[in-house]
Amino acid sequence: MRKAIYAWAVLALFGVSAAVIAGIVLSSHGLGSRPQPSELEASVAMKTYDSAVPKRYQHMQDPFAAKGIDLLEAGGHYEEHCAVCHADNGSGDPKFHGIMYPRPTDLRSADTQEMSDGELYWVVKNGVRWSGMPAFGKPGDDDQHAWKIVAYVRHLPKLTPAEQQQVIGKSEEPMNHDEHAHDHTH
Repeated sequence: MRKAIYAWAVLALFGVSAAVIAGIVLSSHGLGSRPQPSELEASVAMKTYDSAVPKRYQHMQDPFAAKGIDLLEAGGHYEEHCAVCHADNGSGDPKFHGIMYPRPTDLRSADTQEMSDGELYWVVKNGVRWSGMPAFGKPGDDDQHAWKIVAYVRHLPKLTPAEQQQVIGKSEEPMNHDEHAHDHTH
């Protein structure tokens, strides 16, 4: 009985502490998107996100990686779906003049590049709740367009300015989706 009361007391203390911290953050920063998140807020968000990706995706590999990346095709999909928020070079600097919260991820960063292919694929396919990251395509693990985006994200840290310009130029042409149609509902 004492252990149960002790456990409830600890939970209540934790809940009150969390409410006080949330109150301090809200009263000092509000819910606007301009302030940078604190280290604590960013850490909690990443831990929550890491626990949200189903375990089976942690070791999944891009089934098309062995074929090599068609930079222009993969980059075209990236430009069509990702560049507006993550920038042409993956830096996370949106193409529009607004401040998003949470900020778009720098896809070239170690945190992103350390994710498994499957985790990146899961993010592309399912989006990230409570962020600006939408889900792309239809459910399932065989979406070639999403896997091509994963391959392009892997290439972003090595992307040269010449490659970037080539991809941007090619992406301005209409994309041919006839071979592998996919859903554009977001």
